[in-house]
Amino acid sequence: MKKWTILLFLLSCASDIAIITTEQKAYDDTAEAIGVGEPADDPWNPGDTDTQEPAGEPSSEMTELTIGFAEMSLTQIACPACMGVQNEFDIYANLKLHQPTSGGYSDQLTPVGSCVTQELGAYVSSTPLTIIGTAAFNSIQLFPSGVAEWSNTNLYEYQIERRTQVYVSTDAGSIPNAFETLEGFDNIEPWELRYVDPSYAFAAVVSKQGTTFTWQPVIPDAQFEILIAVYSPDGSQLLGMVSCMENDVGYLTVPGSYFQSYPYNALTAIYLSRHRVDRRPAPEFNGYLESHMVWTVLGTGHIE
Repeated sequence: MKKWTILLFLLSCASDIAIITTEQKAYDDTAEAIGVGEPADDPWNPGDTDTQEPAGEPSSEMTELTIGFAEMSLTQIACPACMGVQNEFDIYANLKLHQPTSGGYSDQLTPVGSCVTQELGAYVSSTPLTIIGTAAFNSIQLFPSGVAEWSNTNLYEYQIERRTQVYVSTDAGSIPNAFETLEGFDNIEPWELRYVDPSYAFAAVVSKQGTTFTWQPVIPDAQFEILIAVYSPDGSQLLGMVSCMENDVGYLTVPGSYFQSYPYNALTAIYLSRHRVDRRPAPEFNGYLESHMVWTVLGTGHIE
């Protein structure tokens, strides 16, 4: 499962490279900033055990168990050069189908109303179905990436429709209204986290007294996460991270207590992510499809 793609890449790089900046940074209010307008035309029920059906074709009776997982993710990177990547967007879609199992996929997410300082992770034990061919989310084609697994990691932002019901199709069956896509942001504050030039990036303040982030619009049935990865002042070392999750109400305050141990002027990568998790019936596969949609803006800042 792909999650926090760039953060995981940076973690794997450890002290070699975590975040890139210039030797001198000018915190200039006139610097160019990323636009967070939406791309053009643009909970589930995990169990405590992982019971499964035998391998092969879908089981013959409808159950309350989970038969697969669908995800779509769009990340817009304010300063690609700061993160050591070339593209402004990182967009992908994944699908996996399997025999009914009581395992759930939501444990990877920070619980609503809490903050954590390490990635939680999730694993669901399952037996894949025997399915060949391609799959699709509406008009987005997915390509085989494993046994009864499909993905597309080369999507463009114009392909992601806003607030649209998605029809999942495979050679073994389909799932109408499998999930609903999200939409992006008209505005995000602090505005400075969206600077695009490394010479002016890292201007947004993450305060040791606490920092409030705001955004528009609000989606009432979604959740919102602020994940802040903290690096040494020269950007060479990852020092730690904190992730806070709340329901999507348009603002979230990250307590300053999480940053007391970090040096002043430590650099930060700030992930502002809207999430929606869902679980809908898939009668042709005799169970329920779980889904996770996430829409992220990745900005920069520093500790004060």
